[in-house]
Amino acid sequence: MQRAMDIFFRGIMILCKITLVIQVFACAVVFVGRYVLGDTPAWADPVAMLCMVWLCILSSALAVRTDSHLRITIIDPFLSRRRLLCLEVLASIVVLAVAVFLIVSGGQLTELATRNRITGLGIATAWMTAVLPITGVAYIIGLFDLWRSKK
Repeated sequence: MQRAMDIFFRGIMILCKITLVIQVFACAVVFVGRYVLGDTPAWADPVAMLCMVWLCILSSALAVRTDSHLRITIIDPFLSRRRLLCLEVLASIVVLAVAVFLIVSGGQLTELATRNRITGLGIATAWMTAVLPITGVAYIIGLFDLWRSKK
């Protein structure tokens, strides 16, 4: 089970790295096109934006799995172990609710977005919004792995 989780999240990490490389390349093309050649390719800006959306949203699932997202811990030393556990459970419930929201609403948005096209690329906007339900599923898998490892 642990091996499957590691492979799944390694895949997410690789996808995030690929989107970062493509985004840097697209931004370089925009820069050279705009300031050196005086003409920017129509595809470069939308590609950079698509990669940024995927990278920013999908990479948050990595933080859920490792429990490394931002949190305020100033009151932790003053709380009992039991109350700290209650706060952890509450945080997990909130993350789970966000995951369900991403799956349901993100799925609906992706379905709607199949009718629209990304200017400059000609692909469906659903390619941009599909990251939402995918990330919701990754949140749930990450939460499951996090709580399994805390036993």
